[in-house]
Amino acid sequence: MATQTAERQKVTAEEYVEILGFYARQCRLMDALKIEEFAGTFTEDGVIDHAHRGERLAGREAMVAAMRAALPRYRSVVPRHWFDHYLVEKTEDGWRVDYVCLVTRTDATGKVDFEPTFTVVDELVRTETGEIRTRERVIDQDRPAS
Repeated sequence: MATQTAERQKVTAEEYVEILGFYARQCRLMDALKIEEFAGTFTEDGVIDHAHRGERLAGREAMVAAMRAALPRYRSVVPRHWFDHYLVEKTEDGWRVDYVCLVTRTDATGKVDFEPTFTVVDELVRTETGEIRTRERVIDQDRPAS
């Protein structure tokens, strides 16, 4: 375990805060159901891989189409995506970020439902204009060990 820690490339405090800000903006776009803007937080050829259900979406157009199909599920509720427990490591051209995700849905009466929890691994890169974008996201639903 100590060897793995020594091999990790540390991020600066400034990078860490910038990455947290990126995720805060990205979550707000998802929660507001602004799917085109959310897809814009990915690279043009970005990928969302829902490993737990075998669905791999490559490119912004595929992401937008899949999210449009899911919109009816969220029209009568307020969705909130909660990301936490970030592990951020530098990579050759960006960062690898492991975190956990919880999604809640609040209805008109204030009742809150929870979706299953997920483990997520992102590859983030910096664009030529200096902005952070997600190149790949792998989402896996948490399940008890067998």
